[in-house]
Amino acid sequence: MEQACTLSALASLDQSDPDAVQALLQACTDALLDPSLWWWALAITLFCAVVGALIGKAKGRWLAGLLWGAALGPIGWLIVVLSRSGFVECVECGRPNAPAAKVCRHCGVDLRKAMQQSERSRLKRDDWASRRRD
Repeated sequence: MEQACTLSALASLDQSDPDAVQALLQACTDALLDPSLWWWALAITLFCAVVGALIGKAKGRWLAGLLWGAALGPIGWLIVVLSRSGFVECVECGRPNAPAAKVCRHCGVDLRKAMQQSERSRLKRDDWASRRRD
């Protein structure tokens, strides 16, 4: 008789019968090594990874979203949602840009040069420009 790997079968197992223990162990091993179980696990992992990548793309961190989603599923999605954005904020207009952007896509400012300027130098420049207009 073929035994199924269930909790009730485990509860009613006669531990003094080595053949019954071996049969239940074999049934549980066969259930765990069933390829359809592994295909489902792979499909769910890929789904979680894609959803995590989409959430991460909205935050500018698609790779982190992909990895967290694949590793932890919905918990990884929450980690990505609650993490800081990977976008670089333009110092001139304050809008987000891609992390590797050289120029702001909204106002056209060279982001590398603008990032190197200190707040004091920006204030001096604005003060000088306002005096010049007067």
